[in-house]
This record gives sequence, C-alpha cells and structure tokens, in this order.
Amino acid sequence: MVHLEECLTHSTPVWVLTNQLPKKSLFRKKEKPQEYFLKQFNPAELIGEELCRIKNIRCAHYFIAGIGPYNLKAPVWYEYAQKYCSVFRIASKNFHEPDCTYKSAVQYGFSQDDPELFEKILTVAKDEENKKQLCMDMLQMLALDIYMGQTDRYAFNYEFEEDPSHRVRLAPLFDFQYSVDPQWLNEGDICFGDLYSFKTIEDCKEFIRKYPVFRDILSSYLGVDLEYVVRDAFSRRNMKMPEKKFEYYRQFDQDRKDMIHRIVD
Repeated sequence: MVHLEECLTHSTPVWVLTNQLPKKSLFRKKEKPQEYFLKQFNPAELIGEELCRIKNIRCAHYFIAGIGPYNLKAPVWYEYAQKYCSVFRIASKNFHEPDCTYKSAVQYGFSQDDPELFEKILTVAKDEENKKQLCMDMLQMLALDIYMGQTDRYAFNYEFEEDPSHRVRLAPLFDFQYSVDPQWLNEGDICFGDLYSFKTIEDCKEFIRKYPVFRDILSSYLGVDLEYVVRDAFSRRNMKMPEKKFEYYRQFDQDRKDMIHRIVD
C-alpha cells in the first residue's frame, strides 16, 4: 500500500478544486455532466495511463487535486496547495466530446453476462473499416488488462464512443484501480471483466485462435519494463515512488511476463 503523501514533492503540480465536487469516478451523469472526477489515490491509475501512452491507447488523464475552498484556473505546487487544502485526491477531467455519444454495452442492448459479448459489440460498427478499428481498440484493451492483471473491467468501467457519422470506437480507457496487484486475482486467474474474462492459459490460446493478431499485441508487453514505466509515470508529475516498492513492481512484471510467455509460446 502506497499513500499519496509518500509520493508528493514540493513541486508536484496540484489542481485546487472546490469541496462541493463529487468524489467518485463516475463518467455518466447525463442530467448534469461532471467536469472532474475524484477518487482515493492508487498508483495503478498513473501506471495504466503511462502504459496507454507507450502503447498509443486513448486514455483519461490523471492528476493530483487538492480539495479546497475554490477552483483555481491553473495548477500550483504542492508546497503552496498545502496552505489551502487538507485533502488530496487523484482526479481526471471528463474526456467526453460534446458532439459524440457515449454508451455502455448494456445501452447497446447487450447483456454484460453474454459470453459472446466481444463478437456482438463488433456488430454495432458502421462498416467493415470501422469494425476493424473497433476490434483493434478492444484487443489493445484486453492485452493491457492481461498485463496489468485487471479485475474490474465491468459494467461501466469501459464505454464506447459514437461520433456524429455513427462510427464507433472504444472510448478512452479509465479506472485501473483494481490492477497491478496480485491480491485482486484468485490463484490462476489472468484478468476478468465483462468484455472477455481470461481465467486460464487455454482461454487466452482459444482467443488467439479466433483473433491471431492478439498474439502480437500481447507479446509486445514482453518488451515493457514496468519499473521504468512507474518511474516515468511519477516523474512526469514531479512525484516519487518509494524505492522500497520497486522490488514489488519488478516481481509483478516478471510474473506477468512468465504468464504471457506461456500464452504466446
């Protein structure tokens, strides 16, 4: 467990936001869309965003917010924010584009418990070109979730973006909280969510037989250095990860790569 205060430095940029804002990471409030979403700090959010940056996957942007008496128009250093804020959270800005429509699989009329959900989602694509793009978006998410050991890609923790011409893509990813931590995985589990659950190596191999390109996407994580990813994710925000935690990330990285080798070899 890493506490936010362990990771902040005097020069960490902090957005000061009013304490009237909701403190949950919900991306659907149609009656009054939220501008910001706040939640308890978890390093996995920053790690997930950094992996998305490396893999060119669209993703919500996470930053540090202080809960204070008013909103500031620009970030301030943590050293200064401490004067106004007693509570600090991780936050993200609503990525919804005003001219696009955002839907869950359920809102497209599919059951989140359908074992063929991945294939059925592809039927909402406008044409074959759109179908290939949508398929690639979802394959990239699944490969990322396998590497991170995601256990909470359920219901409203992913969504789809439909542009004015009705082309559909996977919306930017968000909510990596329950990943990069073996405690969330049962022994032998790989990752699970609504779109596709991988409980065994054979589940992954069967999926690769359906979608051969998934082998290459998943294999690309064998070249990722998780320790470097963590350092970079934190240094970009003038934050620091306690050195004692890096052995944990090195071990997690090795365990996931060993599993990926068993899948793709």
